Amino acid sequence: MDGFIDRLAELWKSLFGSANEPDQRPGDRSSSSGEHMSDPDFRAAWEELNEYIRTGSSRPRDEGAGRRARAPRSPDESLRQDYANLEVPFGADIEDVRASYKRLMLKYHPDKHAGNPEKQRLALEIAKKINQSFERIRNHQEG
Repeated sequence: MDGFIDRLAELWKSLFGSANEPDQRPGDRSSSSGEHMSDPDFRAAWEELNEYIRTGSSRPRDEGAGRRARAPRSPDESLRQDYANLEVPFGADIEDVRASYKRLMLKYHPDKHAGNPEKQRLALEIAKKINQSFERIRNHQEG
């Protein structure tokens, strides 16, 4: 099996150039300026192949290595009220949601109103609503 891998590596090198110099591929007529190396998926695959040729074994790729960041999911219409509860625009990114959540929790934390039982009860209800809204938005955006 090792002989087969070595022959495959030599064939690859003869067709596409040295594994250490991916920008200089003689068979690549579409891009002589190395534009393909700007693609992170191509670069990661090339590095993985180079590692395999060099060591004879493949290592598991890091999760997300060479991959583009996943675009945030568009919010469900059912979350519109949750965004309103957190006083952020519908569809705001998670950083804005988190900042507003922290700000509102400081404002409506029940312990801030310990001297007034009615205000404390109201603050507890608001804090619960804020927590639930934040959890739903976070689960949707991360899930």
